[in-house]
Amino acid sequence: MPIQVEVFHPNRFILAVVRGSVTIEEYQTFLVDMVKAGILHYRKLIDITSATPSAEGRAALLAIDARLRSHGDKIPRGPLAIVVDVERTENAQEFKSATSADRPMEFFFSIHAARRWLNAQPVIEPPPKPGG
Repeated sequence: MPIQVEVFHPNRFILAVVRGSVTIEEYQTFLVDMVKAGILHYRKLIDITSATPSAEGRAALLAIDARLRSHGDKIPRGPLAIVVDVERTENAQEFKSATSADRPMEFFFSIHAARRWLNAQPVIEPPPKPGG
């Protein structure tokens, strides 16, 4: 599987490592799984240093992100740290400016720096349960 995910519930932390080519459908499944599990508010570290850039990429990712943002307060999103290859940063700032309005988001060249930054971010409270 191109996206390997580890969830650490006590720390409200998700580590995802992306390897090779990932389709938009696979990325969307990753997001839908987080929504279904009720963990979108967790702090997330996504390592894409071993990912292959996708031709369908940026526009489709932005469309998926826009759908998530349209849910507003119903689905709070936790801080996001993305580890990128220092040789491939061309779209990082554009993606950040287009997607980070409702949560802290940063790009890093080191997984250790990303982890330190995430650990300094506040833990987001889970969304209220329906009917509760």
